[in-house]
Amino acid sequence: MNTVFRGADLYTVDADFTVIQSGDLYVANGKISAIGRHLNVPAGTKEVEAKGMVMTPGLIDIHTHVGIWAEVTEDVNDANEYSEPFTPLMEATDGIHLDHFSFQDAVRGGVTTVQTGAGSANPIGGIWSILKTAGGTLEERLLIKRSGLKGALGENPKNVFGQTYRKKPFTRMAVASIIRNGFLKALPYRHLAKEELSVDFQELWPFIEVLNGSMPLRLHCHRADDIATALRIADEFGVKLHLEHATEGYMMIDAIQKAGVAVTLGPFMMSASKYELRNSTPKSPALMDEAGIPFAIMTDHPFTPIQYLSVCAAEAVKYGLSSETALASITRTAAELAGISNRVGSLEVGKDADLAVWTGHPFATKTKLCATYINGSCAYHSNPQ
Repeated sequence: MNTVFRGADLYTVDADFTVIQSGDLYVANGKISAIGRHLNVPAGTKEVEAKGMVMTPGLIDIHTHVGIWAEVTEDVNDANEYSEPFTPLMEATDGIHLDHFSFQDAVRGGVTTVQTGAGSANPIGGIWSILKTAGGTLEERLLIKRSGLKGALGENPKNVFGQTYRKKPFTRMAVASIIRNGFLKALPYRHLAKEELSVDFQELWPFIEVLNGSMPLRLHCHRADDIATALRIADEFGVKLHLEHATEGYMMIDAIQKAGVAVTLGPFMMSASKYELRNSTPKSPALMDEAGIPFAIMTDHPFTPIQYLSVCAAEAVKYGLSSETALASITRTAAELAGISNRVGSLEVGKDADLAVWTGHPFATKTKLCATYINGSCAYHSNPQ
């Protein structure tokens, strides 16, 4: 059924950060069909009274482990393949549990799209995916099946393999060498199609995809020198890099700016669970913004629960980030960095009707989420009283 929402303040998060006071938004066939004031809509359209409410695009968290990480019980943890440090053929789509309660947590926080997949135990962990948080089969929910080759620098791979399993990598040097070797082995085959690779060389295909630019390298890195290593590897092989976490990225502003890479920041609303997180600060988004570096804010769910994504962005506002840029970092900018802005991230005609309905501005302390819509269908509804 087509729907028109009447009378809400519409935070479109378009390029001009347009806000339409007491506006209407018309949804037809799962898409935003019209937006403005006093819209005329076809007879039979369902009308939803939203006067006094605030509507924003559905929120986007582009670094999570939703549906794949163990929560409460270990038997659902499919995020880290501990058998070996080099696992490029692991695919998020083979581990995502669509009925996992973390997806319900997401829609309870207005989050309609997530990027999810392998954790950071492995120097090379596998392929991430981007999908909607509710509605339909896995195939119907996927926006991008192969959204990046996930790797990790720093403490995690050292501690898992070197300290726990007593095998390579013991050191940061070895972690980097494992990542680098994947590209070195793939380089001679970069002009081949996947079908032309023999079975023995199939694990090089994700590296060929990165070398050919069909997906980015997404490297987990917290410490400044790990960020420098990530930038160095990307430069050596001429590949598109997305820095994940970048906890000490604010110490590397010039290098990140010069490299022209994008950044996903966070989670900065948690204690320093490991030594390399000791310099985490919610000031980082404001510093990145001042330098003109594009970024998204993330929860890294379950490390910060995904239903608090809006709170993470609000926290950055307290430390100098503008409210508009903070909201964009979990909607439009996140969509742009993830390569899905043609579908989601703003309230504009032609985009998917992924909507969050709030009792007030999403960053206000007393604001509650009233409803979450995905493709025009209600995924969550709450009585705000």
